[in-house]
Amino acid sequence: MTETDSRLLEASLPPVAQVQLKLDTPGGKQTLAYREAGDKAAPPIVLLHGIGSNSAGYRAQLAALATHHRVIAWDAPGYGQSSPFAIATPGAADYAEAVMALMTALGLSRATVIGSSWGSVIAATFAAQYPDATHALVLSAPNVARAHLPLSERAAAREALMRSGAAQSPAARAAGVDALLASSSAPQVRALVSTLRDAVTPTGWEHAVDMLFSAYTPDIVASVEAPISIVIGSDDRIAPLSDHARPIHEAAPNSTLHVLDGIGHMPKLEAPGRFNAIVLAAAAAGNP
Repeated sequence: MTETDSRLLEASLPPVAQVQLKLDTPGGKQTLAYREAGDKAAPPIVLLHGIGSNSAGYRAQLAALATHHRVIAWDAPGYGQSSPFAIATPGAADYAEAVMALMTALGLSRATVIGSSWGSVIAATFAAQYPDATHALVLSAPNVARAHLPLSERAAAREALMRSGAAQSPAARAAGVDALLASSSAPQVRALVSTLRDAVTPTGWEHAVDMLFSAYTPDIVASVEAPISIVIGSDDRIAPLSDHARPIHEAAPNSTLHVLDGIGHMPKLEAPGRFNAIVLAAAAAGNP
């Protein structure tokens, strides 16, 4: 990690703001929280976090990308200060609708959309559902999701994911953080990841897990019109290149694969400078 990377991870976070949304889902009134940085007239970038994170996980992007962009990082429904969905088992399309509703509420008709891990499923679904609203797409440590699993395997897969989000001993929590990061990751990064995971709510986690069984990312990206940049760490043990990023890249006709050597599942935190450079290039080269 460079000295610049370290400074980005220590940057002050913008305050949390909230908007009230009306979604098409039953009981669709939604309070959605977000953080914002940059000039409101600048080209927008929307940041969607992973299953064990929230808007604060994009601290380094809110600090750096705001020089040239309006940057919005959401708290997904059920995360941070956002209310959970009223429906029991929201799908990827429901989360994508919430992203579009947030953009509309903020006066954004089009944006570069960034999705990290679980958030990559939402980002890809958004780009497929709302092509005119997608300037470019960046999928970081992407996940193929679980809709391709046979029905006979889904209950066990869901239970395993639910257990990974349950309360754990300090040793188990530390092991979970270790699995997310490359062995060389700085203590500063480990502390941030641990804090983010501790903030996840049971309802937010359960809804997020169920969403994974509503989508299969390779099928989704095949129809995405916007250019896609895929970012993956060579040492990612949560979503290994061969099982996740590679099949997504092969299914997406308009995609570029970026493999970051020595990085784990959290490129935005482990190598924020390199990650931000990819995002800026994607935003500059997106669909006109």
